Amino acid sequence: MTALRRTTKIRGAPMRPLDLQTICDKCGYSRAHGNHDKCSKARQAEMAELRAREKQS
Repeated sequence: MTALRRTTKIRGAPMRPLDLQTICDKCGYSRAHGNHDKCSKARQAEMAELRAREKQS
């Protein structure tokens, strides 16, 4: 069965595992359980603000 499994490749090299945390940095709960839309929106807003500050400097 493993012979049928395809590996994901980026530019010809196998893709490394994603560097994701299992615990949400905003609410402190597991990312695998529950809805993290609010956490995601807060994270996106922080990054947008950080990019705006970097662009001004």
